[in-house]
Amino acid sequence: MLKRTKVAATLGPSASCPGELMQLVRAGADAFRLDLSEDNEMVWQERQEAIREVEGLAQQPITLLVDVPTEQVAGNGDRCIPANLVTWIAKHEVDYVLVSVPQGSHTISLVRKTLAEAGSEAAVMARLDHASNYRDIDSIIQAADGVVVTATGLAELETWSIPVMQKMVARQCQIGAKPCLVGRRILSNMLQSKEPTNSEVFDIANVVFDHADAILLGAETAEGSYPTQAVEVVSKTVIATESLMEITDRPIKVGFGQPPNTAALAYSIRHILKMQEIAAVGVYSHSSMTARLIAKNWIDCPVLGLSDSATTVRQMGLYHGVVSRQMKTPGSTAEMLATTTSIAKQLGLVVPGDRMIIASELPIRSTDNANAFVIETIS
Repeated sequence: MLKRTKVAATLGPSASCPGELMQLVRAGADAFRLDLSEDNEMVWQERQEAIREVEGLAQQPITLLVDVPTEQVAGNGDRCIPANLVTWIAKHEVDYVLVSVPQGSHTISLVRKTLAEAGSEAAVMARLDHASNYRDIDSIIQAADGVVVTATGLAELETWSIPVMQKMVARQCQIGAKPCLVGRRILSNMLQSKEPTNSEVFDIANVVFDHADAILLGAETAEGSYPTQAVEVVSKTVIATESLMEITDRPIKVGFGQPPNTAALAYSIRHILKMQEIAAVGVYSHSSMTARLIAKNWIDCPVLGLSDSATTVRQMGLYHGVVSRQMKTPGSTAEMLATTTSIAKQLGLVVPGDRMIIASELPIRSTDNANAFVIETIS
């Protein structure tokens, strides 16, 4: 069964070389996180190169997240990423930058502008490290490319409200069509033990039930004694939970200024799946918007996200239920359809006789988002 909720593993002394990373990928890791507040540029470089080496060996895109500290900008109260980290990020194919946002959407805008000026295509994810972030959650989701629920931020809330807030954030991310990661030391027991506690397994299942996109492991893989086992526990629990979930429940209407035509297209695809047997949905687009909107509808089949942009492909790798791959820009609609179905067959998502929905922009490269779809019977 395809694992839909993704797993991100933090690298550190317990997991850093290509062999160790390959074990994590085989156990179910879809993304890796580097913490740029620790170690030095030589260590970051070695780990980034190890990630890209494993990406080639595994023949699948691996999303790279970097967690960055901020510093106060001289002359005002703004906070932004230190210049040396911005330069490093721009040179190393980073897919997502995770940043604490004490000033909410203002911090996000400042970080995004700083990265863009340095030539980085990295998306910006907001770490919810402050109680105030939960009061401003709608504006943060609208400004950011995703959010991370953290133990630090939840600790500032009243204890009884913690599970409610996690569910609220995941729901608002569905409405806003943005990825929601949960990274709050879910498997603390596995720092020293091969086995999780029952409550930790229940916690993983609840993240899936909340419709979060990914579970982020921190010290469990960076410093723990059993990093591979930790990833395996999350992956197996996710698959077991998803096999019992009713993922065709009433969809949530996406909002926060998403392109209305693309949102309507994604919603329509969900309803077609209720009427016809569809094995997979394929999306070819230069941007990740269409795949993200379809993923947020939690459709009951895999989504194949294709793009000519390596950055877009790796960013889609964090979306719920999306299998992403890179393909060259097709010269025609017919070539796009043929290539999409061929890749889907190679990945085992479809077999001859299956039907597959394929969405794209028509004419090709006329827009960044899909505006049409067809239903293809696989030959």
